[in-house]
Amino acid sequence: MKTNPTTKAILWIVIPLLIGGLGFWGLYRETDWRELGQTLSSEVRYPVLFFSLLFGLMSNLCRGLRWELLVAPLATDGAPPRRINTICTVLGSYTVNMGIPRSGEVWRCVELERREQIPFAQLFGTLIVDRLVDVLMLGLILVGIVASSTDFFRDYFAQHPEVLEALVAFAHSPWMLVLIALGLGSVALVLWLLRYRPEGRVAHFLRQLWLGGMSIRQMPHRGRFLLLTALIWIGYFCYFYFALFAFPATEHLPLSVAGIAFALSSMSVIVPVQAGMGAWHAAVIATFTTFGMALQPAQDFAFIVHTAQTLWITLCGLIAILALPIINRHYVRQRFATEHTTP
Repeated sequence: MKTNPTTKAILWIVIPLLIGGLGFWGLYRETDWRELGQTLSSEVRYPVLFFSLLFGLMSNLCRGLRWELLVAPLATDGAPPRRINTICTVLGSYTVNMGIPRSGEVWRCVELERREQIPFAQLFGTLIVDRLVDVLMLGLILVGIVASSTDFFRDYFAQHPEVLEALVAFAHSPWMLVLIALGLGSVALVLWLLRYRPEGRVAHFLRQLWLGGMSIRQMPHRGRFLLLTALIWIGYFCYFYFALFAFPATEHLPLSVAGIAFALSSMSVIVPVQAGMGAWHAAVIATFTTFGMALQPAQDFAFIVHTAQTLWITLCGLIAILALPIINRHYVRQRFATEHTTP
């Protein structure tokens, strides 16, 4: 039975909201909202909180600059894409993600294709490389955190044995075999299509995707790429860390605790819900309470900081989306390329 496109779009928005909302409700169902209101009205140092938000914007600006380096080799006319376009599409993707999780990545490729006349599949290939680099960085951060904080994880699993039991049960369940089978089946299908249907649309898309992913091999300024990657993650950490100083309950937390909370909360992007709702809160609250903080201030911090960061990133992205047609009103890719390649 066919599903109405409008109904399908609504479900893509509502279902992640319900999942995130249920997780959020589970965490906050016994919260003292009057105490949280008291924290909002008299305890938060808002200039410090706003200062921390600037690091989130800095990281996303660096992400736009890094994506420009990946996209530049794909321009067949020799002219690089407009920097302002790569930056604005990256900023705007976070706002689009607030509607349907992960849709922002598709949107920014579609939007940049429209502005710069670069095939969507190639742009999506660069996006995969962009995300793989971030996964690698997050993996390195997590390995460092686990190696330096074994006491924390031992204490956490001692206090919450049900979490470890659930992980072990999943690893030995049929679902793990299903995931492995799906992964191997997907690889086999791709190889079959490339070999036996080389002229098909899917095979063509996969080749374009590969071409975009391999743009990193022709990418100029690789040192700049690594520097921007480092700045992105340093900025994300500062985004979280300086927010601690906006609250009396968290301003004296050691750097190691901040690092653990940051690393675990960063993994919330894996959960397909808007802005990591629920998962982000759970990671922060679990870290703080394991180190002895009372539940209420941990909940207050997670609720206020996550809300502030979500509103901030959404606002910055909305401004970028509205700015794109304005800054490109006289921009034509072919004319721009001619003007910059004519001696």
